[in-house]
Amino acid sequence: MDDEENILRGYQRVLRSSFEVDLALGGAAALDCMGTKGPYAVIVADMRMPGMSGLDLLAETRARFPKTIRIMLTGDPDQRTAQDAVNHGRVFRFLAKPCPPEELELAIRAGLRQYELIIAEKELLESTLTGTISVLSELLAGVDPVMFSRSQVVREQSAQLARKLGCDDVWAIEIAALLAPIGRITLPKQPAKGHRDSVAIEALISAVPEMGARLLEPIPRLEGVAKIIRYQAKGYDGSGSPFDSIQGESIPMGSRILKVLWDYHELAHSRKSLAVALEEMQLRSKIYDPNVLQTFSEMLHTNKGTASTRAIKIKDLRPGMVLASDLHTEEGTLVLPTGLRLGAGHIEILSGLIVLVALQESASIQLPKGEGHEA
Repeated sequence: MDDEENILRGYQRVLRSSFEVDLALGGAAALDCMGTKGPYAVIVADMRMPGMSGLDLLAETRARFPKTIRIMLTGDPDQRTAQDAVNHGRVFRFLAKPCPPEELELAIRAGLRQYELIIAEKELLESTLTGTISVLSELLAGVDPVMFSRSQVVREQSAQLARKLGCDDVWAIEIAALLAPIGRITLPKQPAKGHRDSVAIEALISAVPEMGARLLEPIPRLEGVAKIIRYQAKGYDGSGSPFDSIQGESIPMGSRILKVLWDYHELAHSRKSLAVALEEMQLRSKIYDPNVLQTFSEMLHTNKGTASTRAIKIKDLRPGMVLASDLHTEEGTLVLPTGLRLGAGHIEILSGLIVLVALQESASIQLPKGEGHEA
């Protein structure tokens, strides 16, 4: 970016044979361009521009578009300018004016390679972490089938909802959804004799998000996930745990999403009605982010009736199938919940349960939209 249009046009003529180049006269115009046409792999900024310096532009770019590689051009390459650019803008290259076009092209190519490395690492991290934790969640479903299988359902809905809300790092919200109940593994299987005080038991349950966050915090790259889990039960009005002053927009967006989704599924299970669950939430709407709750309501309406169902023998269930109704034992104990996309771990769990307990003979699964309906 440069405030001298002729220089910009000159660079564009030379570079457009190698790159797709957009121009902006000044910092404000550059930010607007990045917001409407981005994301961009590389930004080149002049140090001296009217209204906003190149240093301020690159610092703002770093905050709003952290993956964009930042290059600075300056006619005053003193040590202090370079130091400020590195410290505040985290520039990738620092080029002195007048900069030969071929030197600028080499810097941009290096920036593109760096951008590709960042994106590749991010995709690898996200796919590896999400895949590994998905398997872990399936296995944990053997310990607490209701909670950890429901987390698989919440995971898919949280990703869809997060995208509709324009969230960054959807993968972190997905992982938080999958591991949201992990603190429950610290709960005793049964209250010890003489300790059946309902208040004490409620205190243990309310501490589950905090315990889950502590379990995850030592794991590299999962600090943000841990924070989402810590605040997953926090009301938008500040109610609930943890008992601190955090409320409203200060609560992580991922936590606000999980609060809506987990309350919805728990109410739907206890009230035996999805519609009643949503109505009850809308009546006590102060504890939910209004935008999240409204977007979720619209999402449910859009998704309603998009799939047919059919019955299938339990032994014929396969990974990738989605349950259209709860799966129970013959005695009525819930094994796997509605909406769960079966994974290999769930199939293994069912194989073991078939030997140990009497399951219902068949399950109802969803068919992709467009396929026929079978009762």
